[in-house]
Amino acid sequence: MAEKTVAAPAPAKAPKKNRRKGLSLERKKSLFGYVFVSPIIIGMIAIYIPVLVQSCIYSFTENAGRYGEDYKFVGWQNYHDALFVESGFLQNVYSSTVALLPQIFIILIFAFFMANILNQNFRGRSVARVIFFIPVVLSTGIVTYFDNLSSMTDIYEGGDKLDIGGAAASTFDFVEIEAMLLSALGNSGLATIISGAIGSLYTVITSSGVQMLIFLSGLQSISINMYEAAKVEGATGWEVFWKISFPMISPLILVNLLYTVIDLFTSVDNATISFIAKYYENVATYSIASAFSWMYTILLLLFVGIVFVLVQKLIVYQD
Repeated sequence: MAEKTVAAPAPAKAPKKNRRKGLSLERKKSLFGYVFVSPIIIGMIAIYIPVLVQSCIYSFTENAGRYGEDYKFVGWQNYHDALFVESGFLQNVYSSTVALLPQIFIILIFAFFMANILNQNFRGRSVARVIFFIPVVLSTGIVTYFDNLSSMTDIYEGGDKLDIGGAAASTFDFVEIEAMLLSALGNSGLATIISGAIGSLYTVITSSGVQMLIFLSGLQSISINMYEAAKVEGATGWEVFWKISFPMISPLILVNLLYTVIDLFTSVDNATISFIAKYYENVATYSIASAFSWMYTILLLLFVGIVFVLVQKLIVYQD
């Protein structure tokens, strides 16, 4: 008998995929991100980049800023004059760098210390956070007035600011405070350091608000389970800080360090920025001022790069 061949069953048709028209969720998120940063992108293309290009052209010309005249390209002459003729530029860069280095570490330590305190659970915590963030939020009125002062020294030196019948002017005289420190410590170098710290106290407090906020957000992102497990194992508060809090927040230290460096070195109170601004007041010196600006920018980028390379080795990244 001939065997009957059974036909193989036809393969089941795969269900049609429900293809919805439109963007995916990831594409929508990316699109929203571009929408939010579009003002910055438009501003850079329309305003910032043309200004940079024009400033670069000015730095290689002789008649920059003199309207109605043709620009005369002089090559690297302005940069040569900035280095070897205008000796005040390098001197201001060196002095401002030496003066700002201690402030950078003081600001980071103060911000990290206050972030740890504000992260604790205590009464009035919200009020305390608002008090420390007020200088960052406010930018008008009395805050702007104090921010225009170079340091707290200006407050002490101005007798009329603290004059109450003439007695307070002599009581709060900053020169007398420095003399008291010198006589008490017997060391002029140490007295100068302490008086400098007093003079930069307001700058440290007002310049650490953003860093404090970043540190605080990092501390709040650490899982509470890690702290509970450490307590079960009998870890002390010191061990919890160095084994959990500090390693988990270390990437933010690099972020705050770079932010602080750029913020202080580009501040209007910076001696180098003030030195360059004086040359921009005269249109006849736009060329040398542009050369100063580009040289200072390059030096700042090199300094930021060195800081990034050195500190990145100490950062612990959690997978």
